[in-house]
Amino acid sequence: MKKLFQIELIKTLNNSTFRVIIGLHFLLFLLLVYVFTRVDITAPGFSTKKVFMFPNVWEVLSWMASWFNMLFLGIIIIVLTGNEFSFKTARTQIMNGLSRNEFLLGKSLVILIIALWGLLLVFFTSIVVGLVFTPDITFTLIFQNSSSILIYFLQATAYMFFALLIVSLFRSNALSIMMYLLIFILIEPIIRVFFPKVVRPYFPTKVLKDLTPFPEFLSITSDSKVVDASGQNQFDLDAIGILPSSIPMGTSIVLAIIYIALFVGITYWIIQKRDF
Repeated sequence: MKKLFQIELIKTLNNSTFRVIIGLHFLLFLLLVYVFTRVDITAPGFSTKKVFMFPNVWEVLSWMASWFNMLFLGIIIIVLTGNEFSFKTARTQIMNGLSRNEFLLGKSLVILIIALWGLLLVFFTSIVVGLVFTPDITFTLIFQNSSSILIYFLQATAYMFFALLIVSLFRSNALSIMMYLLIFILIEPIIRVFFPKVVRPYFPTKVLKDLTPFPEFLSITSDSKVVDASGQNQFDLDAIGILPSSIPMGTSIVLAIIYIALFVGITYWIIQKRDF
């Protein structure tokens, strides 16, 4: 395991495309956070600065970071793995004694490391931003709702295992990236239309996207929670129909884990059956 980890780490860090994409991921995320934190709309009973206070900052920055999961982290896995297929380095490793199981395990380790990188980026950025914008800080307040970044980690992992499945199937970087993006943007959304509304939230890409839902900015930025006679928050965008309803977060987490296992299982089957 240690030797396999070292091999994958050397291959990954020496890949110039990987360094460029990770660099862009780092810089663009921080730039996005900086731009959003510069926005200051304040009125009686309302302030956008509350978005970046503890404990709201965890949910908001996890949501912002999730924008890059599909575009950057998933494509990183396609490029890294696709290059091994294109340049026959995967075949060479297999001929030199690396088993197909070890090949898949190595890619899984890379995925977990990159997902951990994303988690740490969101964690430290949230800590810094929260400390800057929160006036009255307590230790309990700082880590309240911090579980959002663990859900972000799960989402990033799922995106990358799905990308690994796609590139294992198509073996071409260009074709894999195109199909990967089309499935999220066009193919699955079209397929979902032909199913009943109650079924649509359970499709893979919909489940993964819903792990980091659009934050309730109106309720976060207002001083008070406006509730009706039934106790419903009047600023709840989901409840008033502005946002589409989704399945409970606990269900989404369980389904995401199941889908990850499914992605890994299909990828394992493809790697075992196809020639390198």
